[in-house]
Parts: sequence; structure tokens; C-alpha cells
Amino acid sequence: MGGATGMWLGINAPERIDRLVLCNTAAKIGNLDTWNTRIATVRNDGMKPVAAAVIERWFTPQFRAAHPEQVARAQKMLEDAPPDGYVSNCAAVRDADFRGLLPRIQSRTLVIYGAKDPAIPVADAQFLVSQIPGAKGKELNSSHLSNVEQADAFNQALSEFLLS
Repeated sequence: MGGATGMWLGINAPERIDRLVLCNTAAKIGNLDTWNTRIATVRNDGMKPVAAAVIERWFTPQFRAAHPEQVARAQKMLEDAPPDGYVSNCAAVRDADFRGLLPRIQSRTLVIYGAKDPAIPVADAQFLVSQIPGAKGKELNSSHLSNVEQADAFNQALSEFLLS
């Protein structure tokens, strides 16, 4: 949700954004069928079955094996999320499409993305970099939660960008 919010602000309220950091996001995420299936699953079966599948996309197998406590915390957070709120977020992400509007973003922009992220393919992240004037990209050896999986590299890239 943060990426969509940041892009919307960069497009519609540029005076509010000096620097924009888009992390593990895309101008259009997924497709209608995928989101509608996820929404139906949560409505019918609750959060637990979706949480297990989401965790597999959020973290690489290596990270899940090496850091089971962090993964368990993230999975519990998802399982405990209010289904109505999660469904609403899914619908918002499903319906967001900034592809034709990205050139309107004039803020200095950094796009951080995971090389192994099945939710946001590298090509989708690189599309942001190519369409936002002057944007820079930083690829990390991670899946979807690069700020957790590659915390030091993520924080270094973020700090360098914000302090430059």
C-alpha cells in the first residue's frame, strides 16, 4: 500500500514529496483474476490459508530456513489481520494502475526491489525506473520484503539516497 500511496502523491500532490522511495512495488501489481481469487479465499476461508501462501512470496526459501522466528512473526501478523481490512487492501491494489502516469512524478525517486521477488518481477520494478524521470534503481538479493531480508543493504541504499 505504501508504494501505491507514494506514486499517487507523486502524481497528484507533487508539492508534498521532496524525495520518493518506492520499495518492492510496481505501477500495476498482478491481475484481476489473482486478486479476485485471493479476495474470495479470504472471504470464504479467512486469513490463515492466504497467510501461508503470502509468506512464501515475501521471503526466499533461504531466508525462511535461516530465520524461522521472523517468518513466524510475519505469518502470525497476517493470520491475525482483520479479513475485511485485508480484502479492502487487496481491492485497492488490484484497482491501482499508475503505468501511464509515472512520467508526471518529478520528485527525486529511488526504486528498491528484490531480485527474487515473485510478487513484483524485476521487469516491473525496472519499468518504474525507466518511466519516472531521473529515477534510480537498487536491486537487492531478496524477495518481497527486502527491508527485512536484506536489512543492512536496504538501510544503506535508503540512507545514501535520503542523505545525498
